[in-house]
Amino acid sequence: ECGLAGDRKYLHDITDAEIDKGFDSKILNGFKNWFCFCAKDQLVEIIQKATIRNWMIITWNKTNPTPLTNNNYLPDTEYIIHSYEKGRLFGKYKDKSRFAFTPVEKNNLEHPTVKPVSLISRFVVLGSIERETILDPFIGSGTTAVACERLNRRWIGIEIEEKYCAIAKQRIENERKQRKLF
Repeated sequence: ECGLAGDRKYLHDITDAEIDKGFDSKILNGFKNWFCFCAKDQLVEIIQKATIRNWMIITWNKTNPTPLTNNNYLPDTEYIIHSYEKGRLFGKYKDKSRFAFTPVEKNNLEHPTVKPVSLISRFVVLGSIERETILDPFIGSGTTAVACERLNRRWIGIEIEEKYCAIAKQRIENERKQRKLF
């Protein structure tokens, strides 16, 4: 079964009515450990459709969010669902907080939803041990791959947009060159 159905758009191109089009959350059932960034309104549906075993909602509290409110709350929080099989929660005490206070990294990667490497690294540590393989079906600019390279994990990345593939490739090459220096 494939997790993608048809052409997938990027979140900034998707209207509320088509938020679920193109991704079948039931695909998540085949994985022992997964993290899913989502909107507050998607939390319940993803948890129900994915028949989650053990799960936790983690919040990424951005310490420097975009200062746009339009008579609304500040966009300073993103929600992450972490689903894991019993015995598959790794990491140290400090990694297991349900709250992540991390600034949005300044970058020139031209991707609308770049996540900090430190945040993704924490999830890689919580969800895997060294030399395991991580799948990121929406790898974008390659943050998950960079985190995996640093943490001695293998990785598989999937991206539909060629320009983001090129950015990810360059970031991975730079990371590997940097690691060879040390």
